[in-house]
Amino acid sequence: MRVMAITHLIIILIEVLLLRKLNITNAGFLLLIQVNLFVFCHKPTETIQLWMTPPPEVAKTAAVYGEIRNPFAVDVEIRNILCNDYKIVEFHETSIDNQTQVAKMRKLEYPILLKSNQTIQLMRSGKHLMLYEKIKRSEKIELELEFSNGERSVVIVEERSL
Repeated sequence: MRVMAITHLIIILIEVLLLRKLNITNAGFLLLIQVNLFVFCHKPTETIQLWMTPPPEVAKTAAVYGEIRNPFAVDVEIRNILCNDYKIVEFHETSIDNQTQVAKMRKLEYPILLKSNQTIQLMRSGKHLMLYEKIKRSEKIELELEFSNGERSVVIVEERSL
């Protein structure tokens, strides 16, 4: 936020200097500056950002991490998630037993409640998505989230290396 405010201040100073001599070239610069401000500073943030490490070719499962923010102004439920490359997508949560220090992964059943303005963090050793029964290998893995209000959201899963 602070960087954006400083950038706006610098842009305003440049505009003031250019307005002292207004001609067609300066007017063109002002227009370009305003378009850049609109495009780069006022981009809406993605509500769902997911990533995974590329699984080995022989693997039939994969894990997906990232965050899912409620894109609606009201509470909704995630009813189901579909994938173009895998038959089954499940929500899981990893927890560590305090006594034995053993990590256990358990499946969370659909629907998954997503309150207004809530973000679900998907991370290792926490909540994450598990993809099972690989069907094929596409260039891009797509997940389609089905919400209780009838809306659907398709997200491309970004591949990241460790």
